[in-house]
Amino acid sequence: MKNLIFNNTGLKLLSLGFAILLWFIISARGTSEITLDVPIEYINIPKGLEILRKDRDRVNVSIFGSERILRAVKPDDLRVFIDLKGSPSGTRVYSIIRRNIKVPAAVTVSNVSPSSVKITLDRTIEREVPVKVVLDRIPRDYKLIIKPDRVRIEGPESIVRNVHILKTEPLKLRDLKNGNKRDATIITNLDKVRLSVDMVEVSLEKKEKQGGGK
Repeated sequence: MKNLIFNNTGLKLLSLGFAILLWFIISARGTSEITLDVPIEYINIPKGLEILRKDRDRVNVSIFGSERILRAVKPDDLRVFIDLKGSPSGTRVYSIIRRNIKVPAAVTVSNVSPSSVKITLDRTIEREVPVKVVLDRIPRDYKLIIKPDRVRIEGPESIVRNVHILKTEPLKLRDLKNGNKRDATIITNLDKVRLSVDMVEVSLEKKEKQGGGK
């Protein structure tokens, strides 16, 4: 009996290996892998803070599954998110792990690249700053009326603290003649700063003559 079990051991091991290989081939039949470019979502940003900067907005997610299912998968079917709950202000590196990625049923995440994102959070503040109208010239006996002449701005502290004045689009004197009023757009290239209003009303008003006397 013992000889029966151990006879042709090499042949039996070879057969076992072949059976395992055949199982892998059959199991893998009809499966594939694709890589999709997916945007990163940021959730649970702490109150009073906001994202000042981040080193990337998208990652490549590789998923594995049935070819039939993968053919129907679109980037919108995947979600990559970073949970910022409880994060302090400052710069920190956040890892993107499997639990940060939502994929359709019957699909498996095989890789994500890059696997981390560097995020800087800053305190949100607001303040009022004056508005300066850019006008080619102002007649000596007239004064410029701006409504409102100050605008409230809001955004990351490190940016808002350095904004001391807001300027409008360039205007021509002829646009304001004969008592005309003109809406002027406030120009700013600070995409992180929000304005309470984005336009001001501009007009010219004749200066009052100073009375003479002895």
